[in-house]
Amino acid sequence: MSPKVRRDQILDVAKQYIRRQGLQQFSLKQLAVEASVSEPLLFHYFTSRTELLQQLLKREFTRSLESLHTSLDKAVTLDDIVRIYVAVNYDQAFEGSVINILLAEPEIAFAIEEIRSENQRIGQKMLIDTISGELGVSRKKAAMIAIMASSASISAAKFSHENGVPRADAIQTVIDFARAGFESHRTKDQ
Repeated sequence: MSPKVRRDQILDVAKQYIRRQGLQQFSLKQLAVEASVSEPLLFHYFTSRTELLQQLLKREFTRSLESLHTSLDKAVTLDDIVRIYVAVNYDQAFEGSVINILLAEPEIAFAIEEIRSENQRIGQKMLIDTISGELGVSRKKAAMIAIMASSASISAAKFSHENGVPRADAIQTVIDFARAGFESHRTKDQ
């Protein structure tokens, strides 16, 4: 097995273990057993538990960003963009998300702080530009509309997970809500 494949295999096992048992139960010794590798081999790839968890977070966050960017590249309308962000908010609200579990630990979250901030800034700019252009409102008003729609999306995602609302229904309800809000602002400013 190549070093990259072995490293990914170890991270895959770590991800599954954390989702199953939680971060508090996670140890390198147990990971070595679960991954069917020796502890010395594990330490060859990762010098500490923190480093392994940081690498897992970086990998998962990068994969999530790549998926988001691929989807956004295909988006044509404001509705397309809103649907993508609402779906991401819904999926991130899932408490079993390894990204959320790792982000809750400051010493682990630190590993992606810079890329997370930069991505958030770029995403906000794109969304604000799109809302401003599509609705014919100022950038300041577009920013406020984006924040309100995002807050509604995140709150609805949490509610949906807690109350067993099916994913498709939750996402469509938020999109309908956001669309109605967008339209109310389009008619007032144009």
